[in-house]
Amino acid sequence: MRESIHFIPLLLLLCMSSSQASAYDGPLYDSSAYTECKLDVEEPLYNGGMLKDQEPATEHVILGRDHVNALVFSLQNLTQGTKYCFSIWIRILHADSSLIKASLVTEERTLNCIGTVTAKAGCWSFLKGGFVSTSPLKMPKLYLQNSDGKNVGIETASASLQPFTEDEWRLNQETKINKARKRAVTIHVSDKQGAKLQSVEVRIEQISKDFPFGSAIAKTIIGNSRYQVCGICQKTTVTLHYLWLCAKFHGRDSNVADFEKRAQMEMQTEPNRGQVNYTIPDQMLEFIRSNQIIVRGHNIFWEDPNFIPRWVRNLTGHYLESAVQSRIQGLMKKYKQEFIHWDVNNEMLHFEFYEDRLGPNASLQFFRTAHQEDPLATLFMNEFNVVETCSDINSTVDMYVSRMRELQRGGVSIDGIGLQGHFDVPNTPLMRGIIDKLATLGLPIWLTEVDISKQFSKETQAMHLEEVLREGFSHPAVDGIILWTALRKNGCYQMCLTDDEFNNLPAGDTVDRLLKEWQTGVVDGETDEYGSYSFFGFIGEYKVTAKLGNVTVTSTFSLSRGKETKHFNIQL
Repeated sequence: MRESIHFIPLLLLLCMSSSQASAYDGPLYDSSAYTECKLDVEEPLYNGGMLKDQEPATEHVILGRDHVNALVFSLQNLTQGTKYCFSIWIRILHADSSLIKASLVTEERTLNCIGTVTAKAGCWSFLKGGFVSTSPLKMPKLYLQNSDGKNVGIETASASLQPFTEDEWRLNQETKINKARKRAVTIHVSDKQGAKLQSVEVRIEQISKDFPFGSAIAKTIIGNSRYQVCGICQKTTVTLHYLWLCAKFHGRDSNVADFEKRAQMEMQTEPNRGQVNYTIPDQMLEFIRSNQIIVRGHNIFWEDPNFIPRWVRNLTGHYLESAVQSRIQGLMKKYKQEFIHWDVNNEMLHFEFYEDRLGPNASLQFFRTAHQEDPLATLFMNEFNVVETCSDINSTVDMYVSRMRELQRGGVSIDGIGLQGHFDVPNTPLMRGIIDKLATLGLPIWLTEVDISKQFSKETQAMHLEEVLREGFSHPAVDGIILWTALRKNGCYQMCLTDDEFNNLPAGDTVDRLLKEWQTGVVDGETDEYGSYSFFGFIGEYKVTAKLGNVTVTSTFSLSRGKETKHFNIQL
């Protein structure tokens, strides 16, 4: 059942001032999404919003060199800074399936893509996306057209376009954070006989978080004391680069790191055939273990031939089969149970080196072998341009879903959705709509390689990074975030959190501020007339101290996701 669009949850009211609560009457975001083709359409989200009762017109347009018919919605009153969520059901005629793209066109410019769907004949498919109006738009039109330039009949139903102001969007994010990342807790304090005690001093301290949040690391971490320590642990807040080192001292998020793929190029375990050398990854893992870090495995194979050792590129047939089997079995046996995740065959929606040479079932075999060798690791598909844009026809959300289902039908264990997240200007309504659709699969979703393009200034990078991180953290289907901020000899891939002297850059300041915002920290209070003290905290591990006179008792409890209030008893 969908939420009422004018219902303000209690959890939202708890984090708002009374004036905010009484003044806000905006819509709540509707996360409904569908990835199955259905015989019947659902009702339009938000009752259609700006498109209520509006039917699209047909217009002849030029797409590249092709002349095609497009369905067009004429729009009015698009406000600068407003976020617009678009959804529609589509069915096609005269073709088995077709990629339908939604785009926004104005007199001044075209927003290339605001949503896509792989539509089929005989059933209805759901497109969900959106856009941000970054400037006043004159005569805007919303186009729906076949992406390959061919004319296909397009039928539509339940179209919806819902605006959200910046404040409304932020309040919706806070609502979702309060529901998915926090929980109410009541501490009960009594004596040994069970009598409740009033006016007991209570201190609650969060000692760890239950949301993995970390950074890629490069081999430059090895033996680099400034990179490893650099005095950062003495700060009250830390940048994400050092989060996995300092977290245990500051009660930060779950410690997690990722061996950066470009670092892997520098530390190839078999640069020449038969010369296997695990020295560098072994040293990195020693550092990780010594600092109680969890680590993702990225990656076993990479379909992009530019990142495949030259000697492997020259192999064919049985020789290539032997090489890949040796690689996966040797790697998985050596590092069994070391990694929480494995990106098994990286970027296989965009490249197909192994499948071209070993057949279309090569990836199936990779996943099967990986699961057999390390059944406790979660195996991920990992791709770029899934949430960053919908303009890349190789990695639309439906292409991702289709490939994952294909692998699952082949009987393999593929249990994680990896979204890289290399952003230019983030389109957060599109990002949220795509994650909504992926969430229907019921699998863990991680943002695995988040950064912002270096084409922007450091300040602009930080601004866009905050947009992406807030969107990821607030979505209840996202289970973890990794930044792609490994510090290499020649700098970071696109975005650094610190300079070469380990001083925060604007992006580092942004991360520090968000990490502080997303932790409960230390809460002080005293029990009431019922011998209880209540608070609202982020999920994770807690230490609670109760003091009455000269008697002090300390205990710990775990706060997991849940809708009910967590009750914890402590005796003095």
